[in-house]
Amino acid sequence: MKSVRKSRSVFNNRGSAFVQALVAVGVVGVMIYFLSPTVVKHRTQVTKTASIITARLALHSMVDYTLFGIRQRWCFSESWMQESCGKSVPATAVELLSHPRSVERILMKKETVDFLRVIGIANPEKVPVSKIHQRINIESFSALHPVYKIVADLKGYTVAAIDVSISRDVRASIPEYGREVYLRIDVSLLDRSGKVIEVGSSSLKTTSYVGVYPREVGSFAMMVAGDLYLDKTVTTASGLKKGDAVIKQTGSRLANIKYPGLIFESPVFVNGSIHLPMAPNSGADLTGGDTVYTPVTFKDKVVLGDGPVMRNNQEFKPRYAGQQDDQFWGQIRQFGGFQKGVEVDGARDLGLDYLSGFAVGETVNASLMAQCLRHEKIKYELANTDNSQLTGQLLGQKGSKYNYRLALTDGNMFTVQNKDVEKPNSPDNWWGFRDLLKGFSLSQEKLAATRYNIKFGNMYLTGEIPAEGSVTLEPKIDLRPLEKSLERQVSQLESDVSSSQARLNQAARAVERAIRDVNDAENDVEREERRNPVDKDRLSSARYSLSSARNDLAQAKQYKERMEAELDANERKLSGTREQLRKVRASMDIQPKIHLTLKKPLKPGDDPKNNNSNSSFQDLDVSFDNASMLVNSMGERLPVSLELIAYDVGYYDGRNLRKNWAAGNNKGWLVFEPEGADFKVGSRLRDSAGRDKSGYPEDIDPYVNLDNACEALGKNSSAFGGSDWSQSFASSARQSWSFTAKLGEAKDFIFDKNNARWEPSGGSTAAFQVVSLAKTCYIKSDANFVSGFMNCERLVIEARDKPLRIVGSFILTQGMSIDDSAYRSGIRWSTIYHAMATYELRKAGVLKGNNSVDCSVINRYPVWHPYPSITDVSNLYKCNSISLRAKADPFRWTAVDPDCGFIKNSNSTVCKNRLVRFYVLEISRESGI
Repeated sequence: MKSVRKSRSVFNNRGSAFVQALVAVGVVGVMIYFLSPTVVKHRTQVTKTASIITARLALHSMVDYTLFGIRQRWCFSESWMQESCGKSVPATAVELLSHPRSVERILMKKETVDFLRVIGIANPEKVPVSKIHQRINIESFSALHPVYKIVADLKGYTVAAIDVSISRDVRASIPEYGREVYLRIDVSLLDRSGKVIEVGSSSLKTTSYVGVYPREVGSFAMMVAGDLYLDKTVTTASGLKKGDAVIKQTGSRLANIKYPGLIFESPVFVNGSIHLPMAPNSGADLTGGDTVYTPVTFKDKVVLGDGPVMRNNQEFKPRYAGQQDDQFWGQIRQFGGFQKGVEVDGARDLGLDYLSGFAVGETVNASLMAQCLRHEKIKYELANTDNSQLTGQLLGQKGSKYNYRLALTDGNMFTVQNKDVEKPNSPDNWWGFRDLLKGFSLSQEKLAATRYNIKFGNMYLTGEIPAEGSVTLEPKIDLRPLEKSLERQVSQLESDVSSSQARLNQAARAVERAIRDVNDAENDVEREERRNPVDKDRLSSARYSLSSARNDLAQAKQYKERMEAELDANERKLSGTREQLRKVRASMDIQPKIHLTLKKPLKPGDDPKNNNSNSSFQDLDVSFDNASMLVNSMGERLPVSLELIAYDVGYYDGRNLRKNWAAGNNKGWLVFEPEGADFKVGSRLRDSAGRDKSGYPEDIDPYVNLDNACEALGKNSSAFGGSDWSQSFASSARQSWSFTAKLGEAKDFIFDKNNARWEPSGGSTAAFQVVSLAKTCYIKSDANFVSGFMNCERLVIEARDKPLRIVGSFILTQGMSIDDSAYRSGIRWSTIYHAMATYELRKAGVLKGNNSVDCSVINRYPVWHPYPSITDVSNLYKCNSISLRAKADPFRWTAVDPDCGFIKNSNSTVCKNRLVRFYVLEISRESGI
């Protein structure tokens, strides 16, 4: 019984558990049944929320991306990426202005249209566009697009395309005062039907309203040509490149944070990178302990050219990912911070690179305009040529032809005299010159160019050389006296030969007699020697007679030899004289000639008919025919002295109009000394003392006709004419920026109590300075209010114990040096556009009304007054810092890379009138989600 009962209990328990399980399953099933709509709904909501977030990110990312493209002046592609604006590199103005999605076209104002008309762009009024529109299919959205990863998440949804448009905001409520432009950017997500997707009552569309303002050079307080280092303890640290600048790092934040330091209240531009200080112990940032510190604060934005922000020689990144005390630029404890952030242009300002010497370019010869100005002045103001000199140098010699290039210095010009060419004559004896010249000839008898005086022996003649012509002189060479002299010499020599021959014959006979006497004497000696006995006396007498006879024979022979030599010499003399006489007689009909030719310099290879030479130059050819016949009446070679007197701008009708002109300025001498059959002559014109004249104008092109070139300059390329936008003036930046001093004449500039002192209690010497190129700009301790547009190689702020205020823009190409005491005293630095700048400039007396009236005492009038007086308008303008912009146009350019400059081999300064950098300020953004 017990066993049966037990088994039944087991069955009952099992059934109960099964029933319970079924009940539980039922309950869960019921719960799932009732909860499933909520789960599905929640899942749908999560998916929908994710889609909305993705859509929102896509919309705002495309707006931000478009704003960046506007700031960079892109030409957008059909896939809404940057593309080349044309086939040329860089694109030409025509290519830029014909691209359908060129940002520059929508930013264009009327003044640019007018400029395009000047440079020859056809129908420039059709260039500006009011809207740029593009629809990008989501399926073909490029994987290379910067926002691709965000947009890619939309592909699984109903989004079929992204619609982007940029249009001019022309609402009447928006005022436009200058070169700014207001734009509206719309980005929409479209469905397959092309309609904006609606989510509830909201549209997937974002609209941004922005103002686009030219980013002028003068909008920066400081522009550094290279990198800016905040992590170096000395301003001349090793490793710096050209253009780099240093703001000194100190060893203690606690010791220096209590001082104002250097505060930039306006934007700063750094062409390269900014190197931030690096704390030796990063733990000090967490605990608030002491650390290194650079006493500089950037209250406005910092714009970088191509460099990133660096720290410890690496691209900057926060030490911690999202930690609260390490989120923002202003929280970096090692300096005052970038309180309005950092922007990067993505490209260096090439103008700064060339100004600093970081890049080296060809110097453009910009002298033509200066030559033209001088050229015109010389025509009407004789004082400009008072110190002009006639110079010349030998270009070449061939035989008896000598080619010289003459030049007048100081831009003086050879001036043709509109009169008859003066024929050669003797200044001492008008009629006597006929006895000096056998003849002469002129290639033309009008238009005298230069006077000459020529000396040859007793011949002294003066006359004029015609322009582009020649004069030929035929000196009278009378050899008849020489002929008669030679005839007399021949006759005398013939007589001498006859006499010598007679004496020789007589000597020959004397020798024959002496020989016979010797023979007789020898016979006598022989006879006496044979006598027996020998008579010693007779033998001695015979021998003496023989000795005497032999002596006589020797003397007779010697005399004969002398007579033979005398006869030979006389015969040779006779022969030579007869030959000389023959030559003289043969030369009686040979006439030497001197040719003087003036012509314009001709560039090798040029057509003489199109000679385009400079009127400051003339080529003189001096040539001799039969140079060996330029002899005196005795046949002796003589030197030829040629004096030239140039007719310049001070001559009229052959007369010098100057009263006080240094004698000899327009004169030069050439002396031809006989050497062989030709002459020897110096390589340069000489002065009256025989010294070589110097000052030959090597820097002026003798083949450029300034009259034609300057006429073309006035007609075709007036000063500051137009240039194609593809032209770069960066390599000649130093010339473009030399508008207050000549290139190469930069000097130091000093700010001190004489030009930069303001006493709040009264009295001011402060003045707005404009210096386009300076070496070192010094701010002395007694200067407390510095203002100006300055382009300095280096800035030095000396020791001081009072605060320093700087209002203006400084371009620094070789860095800066600031004394430690200046940081402690405090330096506030802003541009003229800062909110307080106008007020402070008025207080310091830099801004004044008409007749230097204090702006604070000028009567105010409503700016909306319909009929303001000219005086009121003038005062309003002069008492506003905007008036200072007119002092230096280059500081209104949108880059240091020049907008105006000289093109190689051009005639003048040309400009592009192109805006290249912008501030894009977002006014508002509206979004459906």
